[in-house]
Amino acid sequence: MNDIKLSIITPYYETLPYTLILADVLIKQLNDNVEWIIVDDGCKCFTLDEISENNKDKLIKIIHLKDKSGNASYPRNVGLDNASGKYISFIDSDDLVSLYYVDKIIEKIDNTSFDYCYLSWKTKDEDYIIVDEPLKWNTCVWNCVYKKDIIGSTRFDLNRNIGEDKAFNEIVRRGKKENITDIMYYYNWERPGSISMRYKEGLIPFTRE
Repeated sequence: MNDIKLSIITPYYETLPYTLILADVLIKQLNDNVEWIIVDDGCKCFTLDEISENNKDKLIKIIHLKDKSGNASYPRNVGLDNASGKYISFIDSDDLVSLYYVDKIIEKIDNTSFDYCYLSWKTKDEDYIIVDEPLKWNTCVWNCVYKKDIIGSTRFDLNRNIGEDKAFNEIVRRGKKENITDIMYYYNWERPGSISMRYKEGLIPFTRE
């Protein structure tokens, strides 16, 4: 486990069709240097166990939480507590990555010293190439790779329904920055019914009551 370079953390909540598509793309990229941690937020989706059972040669951890937390913060924190990698990235369970996602990150880790590194991304409507910093509205953690030492004991705020990424980044994004800009490596689908879309539509409050 000490040789793991990258831990990928995915908080899961009732997105099985999307997550299976993500698994189909991501598992092909996993190797001895990379682990994938999927944290089931109390959904008791044991179909996820098949991802690990069917790929015993891959480093895949499925963690089932007993109760639902209702947001991404707690499962991400559990993922961080169980991560063995020297670097951390986050992939939401209803998003997708390119066929070169892992290779490009490992290449960057092997050839460049950095504390955090931005990834370019795309949505269904537009491509976003990061030249220096992400657009101000994108404060998400999925467009970045973090050195685990920089994260340290910092964790996501459990009291936030939305904006937990921004608060997390305000603490951990410091030190040496790098970018991976030559292609879009992360695909954000803006799924109807997701937490971010429900917040935009005014269906959930910013913080918990």
